[in-house]
Amino acid sequence: MRDHVVNEMTKTKWALLALPALLAVTACSKPAPDATGAPATAPKLSAADAGSGAAKAISVPQLAYDYSYGFTASTASTETLLKADQAACDRGGVTQCQMESLTVDADNAAGFAEKTLELRVTPDWLKTWQAGLAAELTQSHGKISEQKVSSEDLSLQVVDTEAHLKNKEALRDRMLEIVHTGKGKLSDLIDVENQLSQVQTDIDATQSALAVMQKRIATVHLTLTYRGDAAPAVDSAFAPVTGALKSSLGVTMQIVALIISLIAAVLPVALLALPAFWLVRKRMAGAAKSAPPVLAD
Repeated sequence: MRDHVVNEMTKTKWALLALPALLAVTACSKPAPDATGAPATAPKLSAADAGSGAAKAISVPQLAYDYSYGFTASTASTETLLKADQAACDRGGVTQCQMESLTVDADNAAGFAEKTLELRVTPDWLKTWQAGLAAELTQSHGKISEQKVSSEDLSLQVVDTEAHLKNKEALRDRMLEIVHTGKGKLSDLIDVENQLSQVQTDIDATQSALAVMQKRIATVHLTLTYRGDAAPAVDSAFAPVTGALKSSLGVTMQIVALIISLIAAVLPVALLALPAFWLVRKRMAGAAKSAPPVLAD
């Protein structure tokens, strides 16, 4: 019995002596933390966390980007650039590029044209288009006259909308449970069903708004403006004479227009006054004939 107790005490002693070594080995076997201090995976937030504080849920900014490019070239080249970009958008398909609008402002007399193309594209399509932009401009003899990049942070809106959506969905589930159990008065159940319809409408609207924001974040709004240069006038020795003739012709046309305006204003009055004047003279002549002759003394 005494030998058994001694053996147990010896085992316990060796176990206590080996415990620090085991702890050191365990500590060495753990993976080293990231040098930046960031966790390997971002912690997921519950609905309560999202509803209690939006700032806690915003870990990465949710940015919606807007890119704007302005191109200047000859009128014919701007049309070539526009068609090339439209063809590139068509090749990408609706999943990569979608045309939102096309606006044309042209002055054929001055030889000037400005066209604006608005696209909704993915970042990959944008990178591919930017990579081939230099070659496209070289081929069309155009240049970039304007370039701008802006962004809008939608992080807070996304977090608030998601929290609002989760709260509405939880309310809908509770109301569905009340309707399915069928407990309570019939009038109360009818009120719950009416409220349930309104809650479902709010959920649909919130889901649509969230989808629009997510699409803006996942894609890029691209605005392309093509401006055509008007053909410059060629100066010559006859330029002053030509200018004087154009000016004199303009003055002459203004005088003719003034005369026409005066005739248009006087003619109705003359048409009314002439018959009246004729009648007055006719009566005066008749009165003169019917009057007796005056005898002289």
